[in-house]
Amino acid sequence: MRLAIFTSNALRHKYLANALSALARDCMVVVEAKPGDAVEAKPDSGFLASHFAGRYTQETSFFGGHALLRTSSLPLMHGEVNSVQVLNAIDEFQPDTAVVFGSSIIREPLLSRIPSGRFINLHLGLSPYYRGSGTNFWPFVNRELHYVGATLLHIDAGIDTGDIIAHVRPEFTPGDTVHSAGCKTIREGVGAIAECLRILAEGGQLPRVAQWKCAEGERYYRKKDVTEAVLLEYQRNIDAGVVTDYLEAGIPPVRLVTLARGGY
Repeated sequence: MRLAIFTSNALRHKYLANALSALARDCMVVVEAKPGDAVEAKPDSGFLASHFAGRYTQETSFFGGHALLRTSSLPLMHGEVNSVQVLNAIDEFQPDTAVVFGSSIIREPLLSRIPSGRFINLHLGLSPYYRGSGTNFWPFVNRELHYVGATLLHIDAGIDTGDIIAHVRPEFTPGDTVHSAGCKTIREGVGAIAECLRILAEGGQLPRVAQWKCAEGERYYRKKDVTEAVLLEYQRNIDAGVVTDYLEAGIPPVRLVTLARGGY
């Protein structure tokens, strides 16, 4: 397998790249540098910055051994993933499979360089239930932890609109926060992608389930929706035991796609 990985430069992205590159015969990692994502925020520089400082701390705990990429990479500035430079590199490398996690939106003609059914997008959040930004943060605010997880998608020209390959969810434990749950979700997602690569290497095909309309309505949020008031509500829910309440109440029935069955 000749694997191309399109990702960014935080610890979570390097963890995925290192884990998956070890499974391929040849691998190239296209790395976009996103300002502020790979450095520690100062906890005393404001409420929002303190929140993301917590994410950095958790990622260091979960993925700190992956500070360096262990395979060849093509470093880029943010927004350059569709550049002629990348297109030429992909044409030279000739990947037969690709994975996307954390890069900018990939557009034509780069999209068509990967064979159909072999271009996997790891999207944090359970599609189609939560869309937009903060897809694993808002379930904590709304006390809907059964919607925390990630979705493996067949990439298409839209934004997280492709057919679903599989969903994954983290195993919550008391004391979890959005950051620890996020790291657990990424770990589960990488494991699911590894299984996808095995299926493809053995000549199989990945599940393909079109995204459906949510009976309860789609939840869509933007980055600007995260305000200090919302962060305070999130913290109040954490302090009030939202995770413990979820564990004691049990998981409500949610339509999900699984790799094992290709269904839900």
